[in-house]
Amino acid sequence: MTRFEKRILWGLGLLILALSVMEAMVPKPTDWSPSYSRFHRKPFGAELLYQRLPDLFPEVRSVSDPLYSVGRERYIEDVLDAPVNHVFINSSFTPDIISTERLLELVEWGDHAFIAAEFIGGALADSLKLDMNAKRWSEFDTISDIRFTGDPRIAQGVFRYARGFPGAYFTRYDTARTRSLAVDGSAHPVLLECSWGNGRIVLCSAPMALTNYHLLKDKNATFIAGAFSALPRLPVVWDEAYKVGRMEARTPLRYILSQTPLRWAWFLALTLVVLYMIVFARRQQRAIPIVSPPRNSTRDLMHTIGRLYWHKGDHADLANKMIAHFKEDVRQRAYLRTFQYDSATIDHLATKTGLEKQEMTDRLNAIARRENAKRLSEKDLLDLSNELHELRRLIR
Repeated sequence: MTRFEKRILWGLGLLILALSVMEAMVPKPTDWSPSYSRFHRKPFGAELLYQRLPDLFPEVRSVSDPLYSVGRERYIEDVLDAPVNHVFINSSFTPDIISTERLLELVEWGDHAFIAAEFIGGALADSLKLDMNAKRWSEFDTISDIRFTGDPRIAQGVFRYARGFPGAYFTRYDTARTRSLAVDGSAHPVLLECSWGNGRIVLCSAPMALTNYHLLKDKNATFIAGAFSALPRLPVVWDEAYKVGRMEARTPLRYILSQTPLRWAWFLALTLVVLYMIVFARRQQRAIPIVSPPRNSTRDLMHTIGRLYWHKGDHADLANKMIAHFKEDVRQRAYLRTFQYDSATIDHLATKTGLEKQEMTDRLNAIARRENAKRLSEKDLLDLSNELHELRRLIR
């Protein structure tokens, strides 16, 4: 590698570093997409809520397995261990039939569940006889408010949320086992408490009220504390399996691709490396010389000797050499001890060539006559060459 090429590499490296620093210094736009995950600090994540839950409950742990797996782990020698609170906060919550049956079994045996979702459907909604709807915002609406109901109320006051609040509420529920704990500004129930066996299920249609943004806004933390006060003071199992999106492996490359400055630097570096490899390979590749095929010197010698005999006009001597070469070739290919013009040779060659014995005799006699001739014409030499070629072709 030359000094100039090293300078180019250093320059490219410094360019990538400068672009990465410049891109990292650009302010990042706020991500307002909801995730409700304890791993996210964005406005509609739930990292702060997860960190503050130990203020309300003795123990908080997170699980990333489906309900049927979590339920199976709760058994110790076929006996369910101490009851816990299950917390599910999602945009929508529609577990399958197996997970629904396992959750209801756990609640019936003494566990408690807190489910906050803008839409609760599937087998769980059928079992709890739930229907939900969402408020239609008008151009004059700017905020949504929630307040507790009942006597006594869990907390006093009205809790207000920005217009981006989804405004979902319950339209139908089993009044025999369910009571309303909170309503919105239109008196629609948004927080329900449902008795199920030895446990309770708390349903909330406003999961966005439990996010980082609303936890820090005004006095909305009081609503969160009041909603969770419907649960007994038991250990909490926080769900991460049913969150928005999917759980992914946290590898260095995944982190690089998730950050805009690092992603641009990564692709730019790969592009420059590929371009350098292509250019460097083209510069280092030598021109392939055109190599002429090797000459057949034996063939050239034969041509030279043939032309010599042709100009000299000694056709008989050339015929003798052709016949001598033919005899040796036929002897090897036909497996003869010696090539003679006798009956044994005639019989053997007739078998090898598939010719009649008389025809083979005539052919060999013609060759013998030319071999013994003192002088031969050009036509005789050409006929001899054709006959020798024909016999060679017939020998198998």
